[in-house]
Amino acid sequence: MRSFHMAVQVDSALWAVTFVSEFGFHETRIMTSAEFIEMIWAEAQLGC
Repeated sequence: MRSFHMAVQVDSALWAVTFVSEFGFHETRIMTSAEFIEMIWAEAQLGC
């Protein structure tokens, strides 16, 4: 199993992103839209 994340847009500028590890650990972070886009872009560059 691989790690994954789920995201919910809280408002126009904020996202609640929950990261789940392959071992079942999870962490939720509030991210700005810019941070969320940067994270998604970096994952795309890595081919995740």
